[in-house]
Amino acid sequence: METKSTAILRRAFGAAPAFFMLISGLNAQQVIEIFDKPLSMNVGRVLALDPVFRIIDQRIEWKGKIETENGVKVIINPKEPLYGELKLELQEDLSIGREDDKNSMFYRVRGIAVDNQGNIYVADMSNFRVQKFDRDGKYLLTIGRKGQGPGEFEQPTKILIDEAKGNIYVQDQMRIKVFDKEGKYATDIIPKKYPFDFIIAGNGSIAAKLSSTTESGESARDFAKINSKGEILKTYASFPFYFIIQGKLGTSTVVAFSGLEHDLCIAAVDDQTFLYGFSKEYELNVIDGEGNLVFKIRKDEPYHNFPSSVSRKLRKNQFFYKIPPHMPFFYSIFTDSEKRIYVQTNKTEHEPEVKGEVEVFSKDGYYLYKTIIPHGTYVIKNGYLYVHVVDEDKAMEYVKRYRIKNWDQIKKGT
Repeated sequence: METKSTAILRRAFGAAPAFFMLISGLNAQQVIEIFDKPLSMNVGRVLALDPVFRIIDQRIEWKGKIETENGVKVIINPKEPLYGELKLELQEDLSIGREDDKNSMFYRVRGIAVDNQGNIYVADMSNFRVQKFDRDGKYLLTIGRKGQGPGEFEQPTKILIDEAKGNIYVQDQMRIKVFDKEGKYATDIIPKKYPFDFIIAGNGSIAAKLSSTTESGESARDFAKINSKGEILKTYASFPFYFIIQGKLGTSTVVAFSGLEHDLCIAAVDDQTFLYGFSKEYELNVIDGEGNLVFKIRKDEPYHNFPSSVSRKLRKNQFFYKIPPHMPFFYSIFTDSEKRIYVQTNKTEHEPEVKGEVEVFSKDGYYLYKTIIPHGTYVIKNGYLYVHVVDEDKAMEYVKRYRIKNWDQIKKGT
């Protein structure tokens, strides 16, 4: 006669007391398959007990809809994620930053990149350099120095690695400086318009978020592909941009960026697939390298008014302010090594105590999870999360790597 009951010891959600669950009608292998992972990772299934203690396996169904607009697929996601909230289980794995070591004594880190070998690159802005470390945190190389000449920096910020060729791309104000894998200077890409952000677009080209103006002279943001000579090959999209804080200084108009404007955000899935969105609406556009629209991602999310606390803060500014009709839907977008899409829905810039609230989508556009990431997260790659941390008390900056213990259990799709 088959054994009809098995005692399973589980601990729910980390802090809750351990409990026993008696289930019947399952063999040992079935028990292991279902319960040998955190409850938060039992994605796609709802496990319940009926009155006679048999397990009921209920599949979770995606409750969005797919439509077609002008021949383009539009994935309209529901307000709630398919798999609910995801808690990243983080364990500090590496810390780079020492007061007695000039090579890791950072001053205003503004970019982190990681290559496929696990080497870590740090854009150390106010030391006018990029520092390279191996996967164990050992210092390897300094790229650049202070200056305005070839291979020199005035303000290095974003850094990206072209894995196909090993080249290193570093934004330095108006220029994108390119170095080979040994750190030797190769060239400058100087766009015709100021680049606020960029991604690698293959064959020596980049795709960038550019400052622009409309035909009527208003501020705008363009997303465009740019070749190695700085020439615009194609403009993918353009959006109007309105500064919230404005004022007059004599006869000149003065503007200030508040971080709450409706703005263009860009990211790369790979060097031939890009995505962009304008935060006035919750919509992401996925395009190929030629700018052809592949599909759109939308989310059923209502407009949110600006909180009164934000309005009061803006009113304290001596300049004129013009608050948009609603809050931005997002503030940045980025992807991980599994091509999942992360949409950050809260403002963390200049607010070091605020963690990032992120909504995670599959590469195909399905809303999978809500989660929280540490402030200063730059890279999520191959099971690790890389963060810039500032210790105000010690006046020290660190680049930290955290192992995501539940990485292999995070779903990539539906």
